[in-house]
Amino acid sequence: MTAAAPGSVVVGVSPRTGSPSALNWAGTYAALRNVSVTAVLAWRPTRAPAAPGGRPPGSLLSGDLPDPERDAEARLAGFVAAALGPDHGVQCRVIRGNEVSALLECGAGAELIVLGEPSPGRLASVRAGLVAPQLILRARCPVVVMPGGHARAG
Repeated sequence: MTAAAPGSVVVGVSPRTGSPSALNWAGTYAALRNVSVTAVLAWRPTRAPAAPGGRPPGSLLSGDLPDPERDAEARLAGFVAAALGPDHGVQCRVIRGNEVSALLECGAGAELIVLGEPSPGRLASVRAGLVAPQLILRARCPVVVMPGGHARAG
């Protein structure tokens, strides 16, 4: 995988919320600075549930195997279009792995990395609370984290 183009803005997109405030903020910033935006969604493969006897369910045996990467690509494209409209011009990148590694790799050489506000709920807030500090400490560019309630206030 290659890093984002120099002078670009990288946006970490949450698979749960779609990070609309981060996408909107990054889009506005990029337009003012005349730079590109890359939206990044990290994903990890999940195991298919096993049927009795440890075999895959019958639906998986019939050839209808889910394609999690293609599903993640479609979700990311939908999130970006919902936040910025159909003619957004944002490059969408789905990266297999954890959020921090994906954003550090894709954000190498970027002007800025943008993260959405923590999701509501204790576990989501704890998880988001782990991503932002790691990026702030390890990224080679500034990291912007949307404050909680940002989407509701604007």
